[in-house]
Amino acid sequence: MPLLFLILIWPLAEIWLMIQVGQQAGAMNTLLLIITTAVLGLLLVQLEWRRLALTLRTRLREGKEPLGLILETAAVGLAGVLLFIPGFISDFLGVLFLLPFTRKFIIRPLKNKHGTTTFQYRETSYREKSDDPFAGQQDEQIREGKVLEGEYQRKDDKRP
Repeated sequence: MPLLFLILIWPLAEIWLMIQVGQQAGAMNTLLLIITTAVLGLLLVQLEWRRLALTLRTRLREGKEPLGLILETAAVGLAGVLLFIPGFISDFLGVLFLLPFTRKFIIRPLKNKHGTTTFQYRETSYREKSDDPFAGQQDEQIREGKVLEGEYQRKDDKRP
């Protein structure tokens, strides 16, 4: 029931606040302000997501637990949605989720809720692995520029 109440009240509060700001600053200035906050907010979200992605990649390579960063990334995504929704209340909440110090304060209870987890990360190559035990040595020699000369004959050939 409280969620339904919030869903009904929030848009009304946003409209009321936009009308109040529009009366003080003018309708065109209010519209420009809403568009500007949406564009700037989405640009800031994109920059923050890139920073978090690099940090997450580093933590995964080091084998550290990524739960905190995953929660922060989700909070930044929520900030992007809130900043894109027209309205000043949603913009304020979006900025709270976007700023690192308030975001960490907001998601701290979620971090403390989880139990211990085991995490393992392994990078793999897309190259096909061979069953030949000497294939690794040959690949290394090719990378170093060493070429092995030789002759070969297919076993299914009938020629001598």
